[in-house]
Amino acid sequence: MQSTFSITEQSTLLSAWVHGWTISRGTPPAVALADDGFHIPVGLPGHLERYVLYGHAVSAIRSLARELSAADTWLKICAPVTEVAALLPACWQIRPAEYLMHKAIRASQALNLPERYNMRIAEDGQAVTAHVLSTDGQIAATGRMALSSHFAVFDQIVTDPAHRRKGLGQQIMQALSNHAFGRQANTGVLVATEDGKALYTAIGWALVSAMTAAVICS
Repeated sequence: MQSTFSITEQSTLLSAWVHGWTISRGTPPAVALADDGFHIPVGLPGHLERYVLYGHAVSAIRSLARELSAADTWLKICAPVTEVAALLPACWQIRPAEYLMHKAIRASQALNLPERYNMRIAEDGQAVTAHVLSTDGQIAATGRMALSSHFAVFDQIVTDPAHRRKGLGQQIMQALSNHAFGRQANTGVLVATEDGKALYTAIGWALVSAMTAAVICS
């Protein structure tokens, strides 16, 4: 699966994802680093701060990777690891590949939940949470979405292992998409894991760029 998105389009969608991620995770707002990317002061155990950089900002990637030294500092770069690994000193541990993805949100569609499950949606400002509940009240699947301008940023789509292979993740995505459409958002953005990419591709999401994640470990 090859990306057909230009550098400008990639940068626009990455910027939207960064701002939506901060809303979904409740962090301070992202700080722009000139035209190179963003800094997010996360402040959590294991995740002190995060730098998200455009793949074409080679000088900034190289400089930051050499300057940063605090444990639990993360880099996310909008480029495949084959293009940026040589820019990272040995202190950086490269994590499994991720993927920036996009989908146009054009209309609402009816949900098709299996029997004995129901959907609940809760909105808190610009953040939205969807839960699929089983009839005994157990949370079977969850997902988050942040709304910013005309973008809907999807985050933390998770299905409990006991409830997998029932299409619940797809139903979470559809419920959040329907909510986004009702709020006049028309562009979905997310960053997927390798496993997640297969699900999202199957329901019409397009690859924007491979993403390289790396962290300085203790």
